[in-house]
Amino acid sequence: MEQLEKAFYSINDKVIGWGEALIKSLPNILIAFLVLLVFWIVSCWVHRIVVRLFEKTDFNESLEQLIANVVKGCVLALGVVFALSILHLEKTVFSMLAGVGVLGLALGFAFQDLAANFVSGIMIAVRAPMRVGNVIEIDDVLGTVQGIRIRDTLVRNFSGQDVIIPNKDFMTHKFTNYSSFGSRKLTFEIGVGYDSDLGKAKQVVLEAMNGLEGILSEPAPSVFVESLGGSSVNLVAYAWIQYPGGDFLGVRDQGYIKAKAALDEAGIDIPFPIRTLELSKTSQEVFRPR
Repeated sequence: MEQLEKAFYSINDKVIGWGEALIKSLPNILIAFLVLLVFWIVSCWVHRIVVRLFEKTDFNESLEQLIANVVKGCVLALGVVFALSILHLEKTVFSMLAGVGVLGLALGFAFQDLAANFVSGIMIAVRAPMRVGNVIEIDDVLGTVQGIRIRDTLVRNFSGQDVIIPNKDFMTHKFTNYSSFGSRKLTFEIGVGYDSDLGKAKQVVLEAMNGLEGILSEPAPSVFVESLGGSSVNLVAYAWIQYPGGDFLGVRDQGYIKAKAALDEAGIDIPFPIRTLELSKTSQEVFRPR
């Protein structure tokens, strides 16, 4: 019984001590709370200022948001440090930092792909190899960039489907940006007969290319003899269109139509594939009519 009384009084003394310490600390707690509130207001204000400053530039939108959020986070972290100092809990800051470091290391191993996509997103935002509205091709996905986010990029292919591509793929795979140069080359492969006047054939095809609507004058269209095929002399014509903005499929379609019409009008033959079969004497004996 006596031991229970001692334990009760001991606990009672501790509770009373904690209560007195809490009462003494109330002013500091109130001040720390006000400091946090002030720093939170300042961080929101700084975030808006940074966003407005970036609105006057042509920076990548994802990078703008990332920098603004990092600045806001730094201001808030500074407020937490000040608040803990007011409460005389400086050691807690170091404990928190150590805990965050260990937690970050553990999460880094657990979410390697997520971390890789996040870092790749930052690299894409900094380097800006593509922008919203660009036409790109990566891993057999050809389409228009709809959004560049920190972890992934949204691409809408020409069939109308949205494809989400992890940002790390842009760091480890080759991809083509058809919009970065501002123009795109069209290639037309056309075969003419061996008995054709190649100089005239090239001139006819070149005039057809120059007559296409939407073709750029610089670089100018050109026509070359590419190879001697099995049944035709193969010509290749090049023309350039503005891209994005130009009708790639439409211009290519009209290019083949006009090239064929021009060659027909000039009397230049576009031959069918020809195959010559040689039969051995044994085969001739087998297929000889009886």
